[in-house]
Amino acid sequence: MNKTKNFKFTPDWLAGFTLSDGSFIVAFNHNIKGKLPIRPQPIFNLTQNINELEMFKALQEYLGVGKLQFNRNNVMLTVKSLDEIVNIIIPLFDKTCLRGSKLTNYLIFKEVALMMFNKKHLTLEGLIQIINFSYFMNKKTSLRTIESKEILLKILSDKFGQLPKIKNIAIPISNNLLPINLEFIRGEIDGDGSFNVSFRTTRRRVGVNFTVIHELDSISVLNELVNFFKCGKVYFLPSASARYQVQTVDDILNNIYPVFKDITFNTNKHEHFNILIKVCKYIKTKGFKTDEDLKFIIELAWEMNNKGKNRKLSKKDYLAKFNLNKD
Repeated sequence: MNKTKNFKFTPDWLAGFTLSDGSFIVAFNHNIKGKLPIRPQPIFNLTQNINELEMFKALQEYLGVGKLQFNRNNVMLTVKSLDEIVNIIIPLFDKTCLRGSKLTNYLIFKEVALMMFNKKHLTLEGLIQIINFSYFMNKKTSLRTIESKEILLKILSDKFGQLPKIKNIAIPISNNLLPINLEFIRGEIDGDGSFNVSFRTTRRRVGVNFTVIHELDSISVLNELVNFFKCGKVYFLPSASARYQVQTVDDILNNIYPVFKDITFNTNKHEHFNILIKVCKYIKTKGFKTDEDLKFIIELAWEMNNKGKNRKLSKKDYLAKFNLNKD
């Protein structure tokens, strides 16, 4: 963890990072004292591995709002204050090229926050509108089910009897979708991007990969990456998500490297990018057929991404398997 690192944040970086590791939520607190027994709670969250704690401290300072919280091996930046959401978060995201399902969630989140700012949640009609409206957010999660909505409405009907019929509000759409840009992509990669060097366990082969993974609701963003970089493909994954992937040395050196060579990622992805480029350049000039070349690449890249703990073999076992542990 580099405590002296200079972090760079911009609104579009924040939008890309949020697409990967953020969420816009409207929670509902029950058993509230007062006229209405339910109170909506807009929440903006960002989450990353605890290894990025220093970045999150700097991000909190950049935003000037929110609190840092910790959950197992993760650090979270959470903004719950309605004033901070309306005066800081919404104006910031209104300037960005946020897209995909996170854009839909944001627009609903924004509408709910503004309704609350105008005190509409303090009326029964306004509260029902907010409940109906928020049902369209995060529908892929267990937080948004017909059952959960009916529980909220039953709490109200138990107190007030027959509820008034409320005309549904149309889901807002963006009429000003800004084009994707490099800052947005930098944020995406700091969130759900990966630069990786793989080693086959069945034969002497080195693979290179640049990937970005999103939920299927945001697959359109991955397709935009294909057009932006003029390379790579999008693959569907079993986990209701999709992956943008570039996996040839030439594409990485000719299409990816020129775009990223003069920028700095805020997370440890920057170190991984530099290692990947070194490996690609080495493979391009020398290959990895000789023991010396393969060992050089192993020493460079083995501990990328979680210190090599996710590899099928340990470094020692891999060297032994291919008879590379000789001096």
